Amino acid sequence: MSTKQEYDFVIVGGGTAGLVLANRLTEDPKTEVLVIEAGANRNNDPRITVPGLATSLFDDPNYDWTVSTVPQEHLNGKRVRHGRGKVLGGSSAINVLALIYPSKASIDAWAKLGNNGWDWKGLESYYRKFHSLNAPSDETKDALSIDYVVDDKPNSAGPVQGSFPEFHSPLGRAWIDAFKSLDLANNGDPLSGRQIGGFTSPSTIKPGVWERSHAGTAYYEPAASRPNLHVITECMVEKLALEKSTSGDVVARGVHVKRDGKAEVIRATKEILLCAGVFQTPQLLELSGIGNPEILQKHGIETMVENKFVGENLQDHPLTGMCYEVVDGFPTIDMIRDPKIVEQAMQTYMTARQGPLTSGFYSHASLPIIEALQEPGRGDFLKLVNHSLSADHNANAPSEALQYACIRHVLEDSNEPSVFMAMGPSQAHFEATTHKDFFAITDPHNFIVMLASIASPLSRGTVHIISNSIDDYPAVDPRYFSHPLDAEILARQLQWIPKLTKTKPLADLLKPDGVTLPRNLDVSTLEASKQHLVGNTVTFNHPCGTCAMMSEELGGVVDDRLKVYGVKGLRVVDASVFPMIPKGNIQSTVYAVAEKAADILKEDHGLQ
Repeated sequence: MSTKQEYDFVIVGGGTAGLVLANRLTEDPKTEVLVIEAGANRNNDPRITVPGLATSLFDDPNYDWTVSTVPQEHLNGKRVRHGRGKVLGGSSAINVLALIYPSKASIDAWAKLGNNGWDWKGLESYYRKFHSLNAPSDETKDALSIDYVVDDKPNSAGPVQGSFPEFHSPLGRAWIDAFKSLDLANNGDPLSGRQIGGFTSPSTIKPGVWERSHAGTAYYEPAASRPNLHVITECMVEKLALEKSTSGDVVARGVHVKRDGKAEVIRATKEILLCAGVFQTPQLLELSGIGNPEILQKHGIETMVENKFVGENLQDHPLTGMCYEVVDGFPTIDMIRDPKIVEQAMQTYMTARQGPLTSGFYSHASLPIIEALQEPGRGDFLKLVNHSLSADHNANAPSEALQYACIRHVLEDSNEPSVFMAMGPSQAHFEATTHKDFFAITDPHNFIVMLASIASPLSRGTVHIISNSIDDYPAVDPRYFSHPLDAEILARQLQWIPKLTKTKPLADLLKPDGVTLPRNLDVSTLEASKQHLVGNTVTFNHPCGTCAMMSEELGGVVDDRLKVYGVKGLRVVDASVFPMIPKGNIQSTVYAVAEKAADILKEDHGLQ
């Protein structure tokens, strides 16, 4: 544990982004960096390292912040549980390991909001820099129809290891072939930013040893022995130490922490880098007096910098779906209800690094609006989009019109993904209010789960403090389906899923009249499908946007150098700066943003 009181850079949050910065900044041996992480270092914990144990980490306060939203108006008052990593490595250490890349259009939208250098051209190299995508074996390539990875031309070369499963179910190939039968075969390399169709995704798993590869192992461990890198774990930052200079400028000088029951201020001579995540970064800004004066005054906090957009612009991918019973004798994860099978799987993993515990979820699809692929459905859908996006825009969200224009482009282009799907070999319970209940194997039958989400949701929410204490988690309100077009899109996708399940060869693995979850599943009409959403929506765990990178006029909190408006010596580097949510899982984009941020910092400070 470090005992110094002053460093060049103090990084608040040793999660995915924070550890990227720690590694890259300490490549300069003269630069002293401190990382402060609220969670513990659990890099050697089997529950983290073993891929097949990933879902056991959610809702455990030793690993997860166990955040629930406020009651959601459009989900009958349901509180939706979010998984947020509370360990060194952050959410990259507890997620379900899917390595998904965004679409080019979803990143180009960032530049259209006034962020110079933050288009696909400016960020693409960083998606390749953060990880190494290991080519699959010939057997896996054939079994899972992986046609976009070329062995002699590596797609990437970075610390995080991406791989494809050597243990795989016939479901993986059936998924791919069903999409081919529906003329929705994969049409490109997902890492190119242009891809539509069903595909097999890589996972953040180190091949050979088949262990999770995350920021804690890939970025921290190789740099841990550097004398200029210091890490304090199990320590909460309570607020920032801000000062007003004689000229009236607000300057970030350090952070207030409590260690061993003693209050301290740890100072930074260059900058504070706030990497606390989409919920706690705006919380820390508000607790420090940066935000909307009405909110700050309510909790007795002096306003140091007025910015009513702190904690606004929250975006997330709502997740819904249904489960279908597999044919008798077909193996799925549901079989682990038998302790003997669990014991056998663990023994196989520990002794030979083989078996089901070596892999994650890898069956995915990026799709346009299916009914809009041909007339008359296309014309009807475009009318719906035009009607939904032509209303007066929210005066309190000045970027809304530009954001909606970017989303309209995606929805109207059949070559752009508007929805995202995944499949897993297990049951899931979408009515659940915790992850534990979502993944619980409570039904005696064996299932596959079909997951569906919106690539570019229009609903926007908020994250704001409820007191002046860091110990009180902020109020998280995603406002799911507050924009009605989100429900229209997702309900239509749900209606299409039964067609997919009745398509061979996937249909051959499912009972024709088998049990479904929920038991009263009905998506036969659009209205029935919308009603399904009300009772069966959770989160994909992809929240972002609460300290958006945009101009001040558009409602930004940071500029395109990631500097917090109105404060010197303070930047934000985490998913909260995303002005718009990218397609699919956001892990890859957090890594890419952090890598780009490291280069920006090196350039601004003249570091090696």
